[in-house]
Parts: sequence; C-alpha cells; structure tokens
Amino acid sequence: MARILPSSVNADFLKAYGVEGMDNCAPETLTIKVWDRYGTAPKDNADAKAEGEYVAAVVICDGCEKSVELHRERLSA
Repeated sequence: MARILPSSVNADFLKAYGVEGMDNCAPETLTIKVWDRYGTAPKDNADAKAEGEYVAAVVICDGCEKSVELHRERLSA
C-alpha cells in the first residue's frame, strides 16, 4: 500500500534519490507517494525520513502536474 511522504522531507528525498525534471518545482508543491518494501514502513509515531526501503515512488508537482516515476533499481542504489 502506498503512502504520501510529509512535505517537510521532499527536498531531502529529491536530493537523496537524484530526482531530475522537477527543477522548476518548489519542494513544498510536490506530492511524493512511496511504496515501502513489505514491513518496512515507519511506525506511526516515528519521525519522517526521506530515505527508506522503497520499491517504487512517484513525485508529482501539484502546481504544473509534471510527474516522475522511480522504480526499485533507482531507489535501492
């Protein structure tokens, strides 16, 4: 099941995974949806982090509707 990362970690996520194509989009205008590897989602009371054990992610700009898909190979590098 997918979850949306809090906007406070968007800039760190973009940097950690080398996301390109969103240069003109402010990090706070992005929605980042991630799919965690089974059983690796953080507990409800844990601090949000940009990096995790993801199998896929989608970065969507809410302002201009651009999007970038990240697959397992890229997220595990």
